[in-house]
Amino acid sequence: MADGKDSAINLKTIIVLGIVMILIAGATSYGLMTYFNSDKGEEAAVTPDDIGPTYTLGDFVVNLAGSGGYQYIRASIVVEVDEKRVVEELDKRSPQLRDIIITILREQKLADIEEPGARVIKNQIVTRLNQVLSTGKIKNVWFTQFVVQ
Repeated sequence: MADGKDSAINLKTIIVLGIVMILIAGATSYGLMTYFNSDKGEEAAVTPDDIGPTYTLGDFVVNLAGSGGYQYIRASIVVEVDEKRVVEELDKRSPQLRDIIITILREQKLADIEEPGARVIKNQIVTRLNQVLSTGKIKNVWFTQFVVQ
């Protein structure tokens, strides 16, 4: 008789543990799905209205530093500004701004270029261009084309 009670207790224990494990797995899955879906919702909330006025600085082809002229960058750059009137200043200062960008790109080595997203280069461009602007600021830099050969 002792075997019958022990096996009944063991069976009940196994069933209860199984149900608890299923509940924990379900709660964990729900939590993870909720967490990851909420992050995507914030990214999807960006609308075209959130992007300010833009200005195309043009195409650039420059040699990489330390490459002996054998490697070069080909890039097309667009900037986002905080106010529409800054676009007029960018147009007037176009030669000066292009010179600054060419200087920044020529200072880069292959290791600098291979950084994902080119965040360092973009930050340099924003900082250096904002130093010469008087009517507003550049908020973002986008590479619409970026090739290293």
